[in-house]
Amino acid sequence: MKSLSILGSTGSIGTQTLDIVKDNPDEFKIVGLTTNKNIELLKKQIDEFKVEAVGVMDNEKADELKKDVDINVYSGIDGIIKIATLNETDTVVNSLVGSVGVKPTIEAIKNKKNIAL
Repeated sequence: MKSLSILGSTGSIGTQTLDIVKDNPDEFKIVGLTTNKNIELLKKQIDEFKVEAVGVMDNEKADELKKDVDINVYSGIDGIIKIATLNETDTVVNSLVGSVGVKPTIEAIKNKKNIAL
């Protein structure tokens, strides 16, 4: 079973990736998810996929989410990097838009993660 962290899980590519995971529950496990600020959808994904850690780029939204969930919530670019480098993660799916995804991808590579773009 492959363990995945999805950077940008609330966007189009991220949600499509989660659809594939749903269709193949014996092949994939979601370890971490990130969003820019769509914490409402992220909360649904947390419940559905039973993740233990998430990253939220927007610091205020991260603080808001921390009040609603009982898992690790990381914030800002460091939070996104934390999800990309979780020990439990085999593969990082990077669906972030623009240059914001570069640093988390580099750190994931340094940590010997497989990368899916």
